[in-house]
Amino acid sequence: MNHEEHAPTGLPDPAKTTPNGGGEVLPFPDRLSKKIPQPTPAPDPADESVYLPQDTAPELQPPMVAASERADLAGDRPLLPQWIRTRDGRRTMARARSTQARRALRRWLARQRTDRGHAAQAWRGIRRSAQWTAGFEGAHVQAAGHQAHIATREARDLARRARFTLLPGDRALAQKQSEAALAVAVTAVAAHKKAKSNRRRIRFARALVAYGIPLAAILAGYIALGTAGLLLGLGSVLTMEAFLGRKPDRETVWDADVRALSDGDPLTESMLDRAFKAAKVIGDSQRLTMVTPCAIDPAVPNAWHAVIDLPDVTVKKARDRADEIAAAMGIDRTNLDIRQVGSNGRRMAIWACGQNPFLATRRNPLVAGRAKQVNTWRDGFPLAFDKRGSILRPTLSDYSFLFAGATRSGKGMGLANLLAAAMLDPRVRIRLFDGKGAGEYVPHARALATFVRRNPGRLVKFLRLMVEEMNRRTEILVEAGLSKANEKLIDKLGGIELVIIDELATYTAKNGPSGKYAEEITELLAQIAAVGAAVGIVLALATQYPEAEIVTPRLRGNLSARMAMRVESPGASNVVLGDGMVGQGYDASKIPIEKTSRGRAWLTTPDTGVIEVRSLFIDEAAGEILPLIEAGVALREAAGCLPGHYDDPIEAAMARETGVSAAAGGTDGLGSVVRRTVLDHMARAAEATGDGQISSADLLGHLADIDPDRYGRTTRETDAAWLSRAGKALRTELAGLGVELEAARITLPDGSRPNGYTLTDLRAAAARLNGTD
Repeated sequence: MNHEEHAPTGLPDPAKTTPNGGGEVLPFPDRLSKKIPQPTPAPDPADESVYLPQDTAPELQPPMVAASERADLAGDRPLLPQWIRTRDGRRTMARARSTQARRALRRWLARQRTDRGHAAQAWRGIRRSAQWTAGFEGAHVQAAGHQAHIATREARDLARRARFTLLPGDRALAQKQSEAALAVAVTAVAAHKKAKSNRRRIRFARALVAYGIPLAAILAGYIALGTAGLLLGLGSVLTMEAFLGRKPDRETVWDADVRALSDGDPLTESMLDRAFKAAKVIGDSQRLTMVTPCAIDPAVPNAWHAVIDLPDVTVKKARDRADEIAAAMGIDRTNLDIRQVGSNGRRMAIWACGQNPFLATRRNPLVAGRAKQVNTWRDGFPLAFDKRGSILRPTLSDYSFLFAGATRSGKGMGLANLLAAAMLDPRVRIRLFDGKGAGEYVPHARALATFVRRNPGRLVKFLRLMVEEMNRRTEILVEAGLSKANEKLIDKLGGIELVIIDELATYTAKNGPSGKYAEEITELLAQIAAVGAAVGIVLALATQYPEAEIVTPRLRGNLSARMAMRVESPGASNVVLGDGMVGQGYDASKIPIEKTSRGRAWLTTPDTGVIEVRSLFIDEAAGEILPLIEAGVALREAAGCLPGHYDDPIEAAMARETGVSAAAGGTDGLGSVVRRTVLDHMARAAEATGDGQISSADLLGHLADIDPDRYGRTTRETDAAWLSRAGKALRTELAGLGVELEAARITLPDGSRPNGYTLTDLRAAAARLNGTD
């Protein structure tokens, strides 16, 4: 395009104007005005050099052409227009560069306030260096410290128990357990110390790299150049830290592929589809059919539920892949519950929670609501709550119970919930045998129809009577033409008999202190468990040693309601829940050992199947059970069945057989049911001598002070006559007790050898009489 063709008429041609008297100045870039060079004129002959040969023509030299006059065939010259080289052009460009500089400064200052500013980059680099130095070893130290704390606490508790255990067999067992716990504690403490040492070593090495090198650079610069070197070193270190923090922290991308319930995201159909496909329950081309939409469960925070139909897949397959489904939804297996709906094998109800549903405890509603009375036969009793927040209420009309779990696993709380409800039902006669021998049940004694601590011999006699009572009740059902007792028949049968045995191992361990009674006790319990629940006799057994020797398969099979808290091994879990249950995913040994997990358990009943639950909580340390005990005493007193104040055929028979009743804990109310006989007076008299033995004459003199009517000496009676008569009366009284004890020759400190008794023989005879040997 030639601008000359478009010049206005009558105006001077800018291309031919020379304002400075120099070369031509084009108003537009040269590439827009193309000049054609003029032909060079022929040389003048007069100007030829005299020094050149006449026959030689001079070489033609290319003429000097101004840059603005040269041809621009490509159309890309000049890079700088000519107008910029003028004074006005330079001023314009200076103003443009000033504006660009101000804008760049503003952008730089605005950037410094964001996460991409130099200060933010340097601080991010420093923080990342510190995080790299700290590493992840602290998590190992924390876990090891937690295990060491738990192990030392358990070792301390077991050592205290061993120190205060009196029976030789129990003491040896407790000492063995204490030593094992101590070894575990020592190992845990050593592992904690090793983890801390490893953490210090690794962090020191990283700190040398992260902090040592920069400090060395700053120090070297200061030594070499002084203050300038110090500033230069600081600048270089900050520059390096800014380089490490040049990239901002990556933000999470919230889309359907990464959403998880644990992050607070809602349960959606797309999340369910993705989870079931990731768990390989359904194929990539299949989809779930929503029967009901995903809805919030108001009973549990951050919980959702829905009903879905599976495409050509059974609910059993989905339940078997529950771990994978939960992982795909970003939650733990505990936070997921899958149940079949009705008889449709493809329809399932799914419940999922973004947090652990068992993290918080729940108080027993009997305590929180201060209930007045409970019908345990019809309405059941509050025992535990499942992951959906529903309270489970098993009844005493259906089955017997087994509570098993390791020390501090919460099994005692299961018994406490049962006992609390039984207190508020006056028809329930509570018969409690405490194998641990502690005092936790002493406050309940006034409302207990039978309360005995330890004493396996008495338990054997009691169970024999309960088998006879079970047979009597069975005959009543036969006459009524029934196979199972109903609520109307309970009063005619004699009420509900609830037999609680806490720490079953005390009575059924063949190598324990009750070894000679263990086999008979196990057999009698198995018989009662098989038939008792149908006639109103319910067993509730608890043990912290769930072994096949303690809970035999026959006994376990007849205890339909079994609650397995945390146990030590998968084998122990199978002993409680049944053979092969671990392989199906029901493993009580995987319940966490943390304090916040106490009371968590696997519960199996004919009504619920195998479900995960947590026991309801009663704060016995705060005395929450005491109002229930007072209410139980008042209810029994009003109904005329307060222990010790009504005709109890079981305890009446026990009193006839043993000479003492265990109603309301016996005469002292402490459950230490010991028959006070002449043997006790004889033993105390032998102890008073300090020699561990006593002569017959001294013994009869002691008995004469206690029972003068039987052993006292008359005024006209000689020594020989009195000794003969009193000795005959003693032998008669011992024979009436069924005790065979004859006087033998003893050696006194003065060297004499009269007839008498040793303290060892007297104690052995008393133990045989009380059944505690």
